[in-house]
Amino acid sequence: MNAQSTDASLDTRQRLIEAAILTFAEKGFDGAGIREIAQRAKANSALVTYHFSGKEGLYLECLRFIFARKACRVAELAAAPSPEGPDARAAALQQLKNHIWAFMQDLMACDPADPQDPLGEAAMALMAREMQAPRPVSSALLMEQIRPHVDHLMQCLQVLRPDLSWGELLNMGMSIQGQLLYFRNSLGIARLIRGNPNYPEDLEEVIRHFTDFSLRGLGIPEAFPQPRI
Repeated sequence: MNAQSTDASLDTRQRLIEAAILTFAEKGFDGAGIREIAQRAKANSALVTYHFSGKEGLYLECLRFIFARKACRVAELAAAPSPEGPDARAAALQQLKNHIWAFMQDLMACDPADPQDPLGEAAMALMAREMQAPRPVSSALLMEQIRPHVDHLMQCLQVLRPDLSWGELLNMGMSIQGQLLYFRNSLGIARLIRGNPNYPEDLEEVIRHFTDFSLRGLGIPEAFPQPRI
């Protein structure tokens, strides 16, 4: 295979992935058809089998593409402190604040109202579908991606609330992340309620609110309110 045909093959593969993300986001895995995806990509439907070994393989490759494409500030955070380390509580508190900030920045990396990035919004919608009902074929990949985030958050919470059981800490973690996910997924209706299509103009202010709210819920009175920068 010469260089020109290799480039053409890679281009077709990329078009199929992007078309599949848009279609899976709109219709879900069961509702999306291979022929529809191929037509959207302006490609032969047989190439789905050639490149991805079928629809499930294409779906997995879409998820890998999304994970590789999106920003991941949470993964770049410093390791959470050990409970036995010096100044562990202060360090865990700072890392928790960093976690909330990084997670919110990642969630808001693409704006649902931005017509210039339909693929980015489709990727967010597809991931929301996957998080609600993980498919067996993608569960291992999903856990591989989110495990570092869960571990970081849980390690911070263990230091800050050593009196809680593992299950109670998980509930705390879900409460923290749940409010951020709800905000991102409901941004359209929030803008309608506020009558402001550009909300939030000040993302840092929103992050401060969710940080204060989370710290109050955790019962850490010395940690709020957050200072304005």
